Amino acid sequence: MTTTADFYDGRGPHAVWLGSLQGDADPATVRTIACGRLLLDATDPLTYADAVTDLLDVWADEDHGHGYHPRNGWPWLWPDSHDTDWVFTFAHGRVWITTGRAWLRVQQRVSQ
Repeated sequence: MTTTADFYDGRGPHAVWLGSLQGDADPATVRTIACGRLLLDATDPLTYADAVTDLLDVWADEDHGHGYHPRNGWPWLWPDSHDTDWVFTFAHGRVWITTGRAWLRVQQRVSQ
């Protein structure tokens, strides 16, 4: 099933859009890619932003769909993320995800 995802640094009106994905853009699929795991487990905004950029670059190479960088403009026909399937953001020292209802804190993986 094709889904969409938008990535932000921060929440609310001052959030910075970092890019978007189209394809199998759910959190479980994002986690299957090394930079996606890094993104979801990030504890600082620079690591998160760098991992988002890397994910946008490799998304098509991993055969999951298309990655859209901000330099190419907003990719959707809708004006904001309210109609996007998944919205990821970094705020308050961790990654959060919403499907348009409530923000859920990403459970970070503990390295073994």
